[in-house]
Amino acid sequence: MKIRRWRCCAPIVALVVVAIDVSAHAQTRRPMTLVDLAQIPRIVDPQLSPDGRSVAYTLQRADWKANRQVPHIWRQAITGGLPIQVTGGEAGELSARWSPDGKSILCLTRRGDTDTQIYLFPADGGEARALTRHATPVSQPAWAPDGSAVYFLASDGRTPEERERDRVRDDVYSFEENFKQRHLWEVTLSTGAEQKLTDGDFSVLSYRPSRDGKRIALHRAATPLAGDNYRGEVWVMDSHGGNARVLTRNSVEELEAELSPDNTQVLFLAQANQQLEPYYNSTLFVVPAEGGRPRLLLPDFPHAIDHASWAPDGKAILAVVNMGVHSELYRIDVAAESARALTDGRHSVQFWRVACEAGRVIFQLDEPTRLGDAWTLPLDGGTPTRVTGIYDSLERDFQLPRQEKVQWKGADGVTVEGLLFYPIDHEPTKRYPLVVQLHGGPQDSDKFGLGAGVVVNYVPVLTARGYAVLRPNYRGSTGYGNAFLRDVVGNYFRNMHLDVIAGVDFLIKQGIADPDRLAVMGWSAGGHLTNKLISFTNRFKAASSTAGAANWTSLFAQTDARANRSLWFGGTPWQANAPIDALWSNSPIKDAAKVRTPTLFVVGQDDARVPLMQSVEMYRAIKANGVPTRLYVAPREGHQWGELRHQLYKANAELEWFEKYVMGRTYTWEQAPGDAPAAKTPAAQP
Repeated sequence: MKIRRWRCCAPIVALVVVAIDVSAHAQTRRPMTLVDLAQIPRIVDPQLSPDGRSVAYTLQRADWKANRQVPHIWRQAITGGLPIQVTGGEAGELSARWSPDGKSILCLTRRGDTDTQIYLFPADGGEARALTRHATPVSQPAWAPDGSAVYFLASDGRTPEERERDRVRDDVYSFEENFKQRHLWEVTLSTGAEQKLTDGDFSVLSYRPSRDGKRIALHRAATPLAGDNYRGEVWVMDSHGGNARVLTRNSVEELEAELSPDNTQVLFLAQANQQLEPYYNSTLFVVPAEGGRPRLLLPDFPHAIDHASWAPDGKAILAVVNMGVHSELYRIDVAAESARALTDGRHSVQFWRVACEAGRVIFQLDEPTRLGDAWTLPLDGGTPTRVTGIYDSLERDFQLPRQEKVQWKGADGVTVEGLLFYPIDHEPTKRYPLVVQLHGGPQDSDKFGLGAGVVVNYVPVLTARGYAVLRPNYRGSTGYGNAFLRDVVGNYFRNMHLDVIAGVDFLIKQGIADPDRLAVMGWSAGGHLTNKLISFTNRFKAASSTAGAANWTSLFAQTDARANRSLWFGGTPWQANAPIDALWSNSPIKDAAKVRTPTLFVVGQDDARVPLMQSVEMYRAIKANGVPTRLYVAPREGHQWGELRHQLYKANAELEWFEKYVMGRTYTWEQAPGDAPAAKTPAAQP
């Protein structure tokens, strides 16, 4: 084992750095466990150096004592060699960004009791120094193109009067009015002086400096609340905050605004049509930087554009395109309004960035045997080059499931597709128990790859235990055109549950799935759909619904995001002539008396998107009707979960539930590393 040392952020002086091996000294491939899956390092946010010779990235690793994934910054030469860990603070570090001259790297971290600040360290090694000492946590750092300053976002601080009220606990607050606006700041490298570039009764949600450093494109909204994002607009201003101009006026949320290299145009993404009406596949718009009507660049493009950035010459735009079960890099010719794919494969493109100085795109690919190594590609296309080898040993050490795209016809004849994961050691003549996993959104799609972590996706563990897994891209999913996406408008459960059942029937007809051993699970929109399925059919022997909606009427007043829901149902519950019939007829709680499927309900206690009481409604309804059920509530968790032990608990509880009601066998809970072996967790007994 080769060892290198690297000086990093204070207070750590040096770190021992080793080559990463997911399962050291493994001799034979073995089934994957939940703990194995949780402990696989996760690479995120790769950044290519300006000279194109090195990649800096964040590597997250499970820290069971800290009870979370702890991220640190690593560096890897494009030509190969051992990866080098360059930060190692206790709190972890994020958002590595190369300076324009390639001599420094900044990151976000906390030291001691301080809030998150920007730290700067030499790219070739050395001590880090705090660049900001802001009164509130900072986020979204970006270099000024000349390297003289760094931009960042930060919320306004509390006033002396507010701090005094906090001290004496005179802390009654006005709901949804107790936020602080978030603004754009600049810190000068040579002096550390900070300057506020925006100010007023609005929030900056995101921004991008122009390539020449003269202007900034930004998204501004009335408040930082999630429910107000759709009220945001695209703005441009001078790099020091002057001459701000609004470019859009509509009721859709715009994303990723960026000035063209000559500062004459601004691109942005929106889930809208040509008239900027809401709820269409995400697509690409271009608007003059001095004002004018936004232009839909690819009006007949059949897929969803998830990310976009200008090519250096301004004649083309690079994009990440969602094509259903896979996503690809595209190059879009602005003048010709045409698009061509630069990649094609069984993968999902994840974090990406157009590195103009290096003339390449850097991105991650989630693949069936890799969780997201970093790759580069010339801006005009060509052969992608893999940079990192974090997952070289994954397929060697573990038994991983075969993945296959499958297609079937929905009840109305529309083609639906999804991903089938075969059980380990699959035999063509045997039928297998089937777990249907439903993605969230529903504006999303499941793609090739191993996907997210233990908390939502433990397909390798399920297939190792003999289950087949179907991940259907049901009606309402992205990447399949606007008619497919908008099927939910006006009648949310028009076809999506029928699409899932048709997919199950297809696998039964193919001789793959055992009709007597079916389970279903989903998170968020997948939880809504799970609740619908168990109230529609009793074919599933077990179910698990995480953060799922039960009652659309009550959810309207509980959730932090209501804009899309108004479109799904034709209005709100509190408007004149409210669409109460549509809200109620689409609410799974309406048919709770029909539920016979043993069902788990799981939710974060602090979930603002689909709050706890939605799960309580479904749980109490089917429990009162004598259906086996449990409701698990995770303290401190929101809509997405962060604590490792909570993730492990959820997966254990679901596996035990499926094993009992689908397979008729017992299950031994996995313990976190370092924990003493224990009997079945009492709280988990069904």
